[in-house]
Amino acid sequence: MNLYAKYVGWNYFKSFLIIFFSLVLFYTGIDILTNLKDMPSSANLKLLYFTLTSMAAIGYVLPLSLIFALIVTKFNMIRSNELVSFYALGVSKNALIKPPFFISIFITLIYIGLNFTPFAYSYEFQRNLMKTTQISRISSDIFLKFGGKFVYIDELNPVSANMRDVRIFDVADGKLLSATFGSEAKFNENKWTLKDANVTTMPKVIEFGKDGLDIKHYENLIALEGFKPKTIESAYQSNSSLSIPDAFDFITAFEKEGVGLNSAKTTLYSLLFSPFFAPVMVLIIYYFLPITGRFFNLALTSFIFIIITLCSWGTLFVLMKFAHNSVVLPEIGVILPLFCLSGFALYLYFRNR
Repeated sequence: MNLYAKYVGWNYFKSFLIIFFSLVLFYTGIDILTNLKDMPSSANLKLLYFTLTSMAAIGYVLPLSLIFALIVTKFNMIRSNELVSFYALGVSKNALIKPPFFISIFITLIYIGLNFTPFAYSYEFQRNLMKTTQISRISSDIFLKFGGKFVYIDELNPVSANMRDVRIFDVADGKLLSATFGSEAKFNENKWTLKDANVTTMPKVIEFGKDGLDIKHYENLIALEGFKPKTIESAYQSNSSLSIPDAFDFITAFEKEGVGLNSAKTTLYSLLFSPFFAPVMVLIIYYFLPITGRFFNLALTSFIFIIITLCSWGTLFVLMKFAHNSVVLPEIGVILPLFCLSGFALYLYFRNR
């Protein structure tokens, strides 16, 4: 790696760390001050709440930190005339942006990787801790349709993957074919095991003198294969968080059930694609930065770039909310703006080759 690349990359990364931790602490501090009266009384729960709030803040402050770090780094180089010196030594504009750009890509990929884990549920765990002093929330009186069957669940604990009082009704052409009742169920190996289950099968022909109801009892009965606990909870509670695998499972499970999938698709797209807003904006903003501060008011110029960043991020955030509420399609609210920004960034890159 060239010496200039190490220098620019280190300065950018150092600025990112300072801005990132500052914004996370600021977000966490404001949240704690706002909810101070409602916080759990236990010191352990308070520490857990602080940790979960800090983790939930990352999704909001990470893109801004990556962009603000570029603005700070480049304006410091402009003030010290380092930027124009690099250009005078023959370093091209495209070569100078590569270290910050690839660092932002790497950090973004780490964040996307975290969204494959329970990290994606930080905000939901934080809300549950505030309301019930517990991370998990038990849902009750759930009625859903899955795989052509109607399912009623009296109580669901998505963390321990347990259900109580499960009733499964198999219906075809408006006729009840069978009904399965289980006192409890445990999710294991992508399927539910119903304990102490009774299966009542309706006769094909209901006539006097013919066979009646067929009732069978099972100690353990396998049912609802692929119907994951988080999928059930997300279908029941529209504002529930989702990780990338769970969002994909939700879409797969309900794509043939006539359920609105815009919310799940928006969540999936926002977790997979919207984090790339930061690297793209890093590339765009860089090409509009001045070379020297001799003809510009650097304080005013940096303020303008910060406002542009906030407005752009706010616009994308509003579009994601519109897509989540089915005002616009998820592809239009999330993917299209990023596609346009990426196309503009590539245009600027190749124009300066």
